[in-house]
Amino acid sequence: MIKRNTAFTLLFCLMNLTFTNLASEASLGLSDESQVLLEEQQEGRRRIVFDATLYGLMLYGPGTVSLLDIESARQVVGLELLFGSGAFWSALKLTEDHRLGAGRSKLMRWGSYAGTLFGLGIPVFFETENDKAYWTGAMLGTPLGGLTANMLSSHRWYEKGETDLLTNGGLVGGFYGLAIPYLINIDNLEKWDEAQIYTASAMVGVPVGVWTTSRLIRGKSISQGRAHLISLGGVVGAAYAAGIVHLAGVEFAEHPRPYVSAAMLGLPLGAYISGQLTDSGEYTFGRALLITLGGFVGTLSGSGALLIADVSGENSKSYVLANILGSALGMWYTHRFTRGWGEELASVEDNLSSVDEGFSMELMRISF
Repeated sequence: MIKRNTAFTLLFCLMNLTFTNLASEASLGLSDESQVLLEEQQEGRRRIVFDATLYGLMLYGPGTVSLLDIESARQVVGLELLFGSGAFWSALKLTEDHRLGAGRSKLMRWGSYAGTLFGLGIPVFFETENDKAYWTGAMLGTPLGGLTANMLSSHRWYEKGETDLLTNGGLVGGFYGLAIPYLINIDNLEKWDEAQIYTASAMVGVPVGVWTTSRLIRGKSISQGRAHLISLGGVVGAAYAAGIVHLAGVEFAEHPRPYVSAAMLGLPLGAYISGQLTDSGEYTFGRALLITLGGFVGTLSGSGALLIADVSGENSKSYVLANILGSALGMWYTHRFTRGWGEELASVEDNLSSVDEGFSMELMRISF
């Protein structure tokens, strides 16, 4: 009992420290809400209402059924339908004057996701197998997570690209939280001790990942397209690192930990390189998606070339190498041939300036 309470207290101390440091950056806003167009302030409402409806159907409906021990099939379906529709009407009413924008709206949604996971994780520390405890934890943790994210982000406006990186940072933190106990080999512990270590590590990793990302992008204006490419760089870096381990002759089935270690090293390196390479360019979200698609198509080209050459599928190293080279070439090729593409604002401004110049010339001719 003492060991469990000590670990539980340490977990929440670390989480509280992380959230406090994150909330202390109130003066670092890149833009004031009053300077943002009303249309941009109203973005994000649709996803909040959609997510609330899903939570009503998939969490609060089934959770209430479990807590009340309802067994009638008709009542179960009816109750779940009522919770889903009720969540929709409630979310629609509560967001009637929505002004959070897409950035803070996404932070609230992902805060709710984190709250759900935290609510499911807390009962693990009490070593309970009662399903009602997990349903209750998730049902309470979800709104608390969303409210916490809303409170921590209430001091300023958040751009889409910044929010994308913060949420991805939370995912990366959770991945590291799960990977670290795995790498130090805690598999020989008691079942509950092992579950508590993994749960605590992941619960700490998520807010630490968000806070670390917020420090790395502090004071920087990052477009949504560039944020997508930085995240893509992290994924590609992890995949390339794991591929290099395979090329070195390490079999995943026999030694999986070197692959996990390589991915943990390659992920931040890939994100850093991508951030440096995209520092001086203009990237819309559409262009970033095309570059991502180019990398995927590049892997298809690499595998296709080997299939045409009738390279045996047992020679997996050849396919891994072809995929690495093909994806890199595909991203470079797409990046090269999408320069200046998709910047609607720039093209509109150019068109307007050309119209103004032509109109001025016509006026000059008439005056003469």
